[in-house]
Amino acid sequence: MPITNLAFGYSKDPWTVYFAGQKIQGASATSFEVLNDGYAKDPWTVYFAGQKIQGASATSFEVLNDGYAKDPWNVYYMGKKIEGASASSFQSLGQGMAKDAFNRYHLGQKYTGLTPPMHNFH
Repeated sequence: MPITNLAFGYSKDPWTVYFAGQKIQGASATSFEVLNDGYAKDPWTVYFAGQKIQGASATSFEVLNDGYAKDPWNVYYMGKKIEGASASSFQSLGQGMAKDAFNRYHLGQKYTGLTPPMHNFH
């Protein structure tokens, strides 16, 4: 059975969808669509890196950029829900930065102050 490589680690054959060579249980191979930044969906479910995003709306899911995505009710970063983020006003600003009407975010984390937190990469 030929396997078609899609993008971002996803692949499929006529009956099965895979991420990094592992079967994604319940994914519809005939309607599976890779979006961007590791996100994908079928008509019922949204996935990030092959894992289901619980509660995400497949019909209205939108990938923004830099790992951010949203549906009408929630905002996600790298497949994880950002608690309290306002989906209706959320904007990805690039370089991991984002904002909504109430807060600013860096790499999916809310921050206060003038600049985002610095990360120590030692």
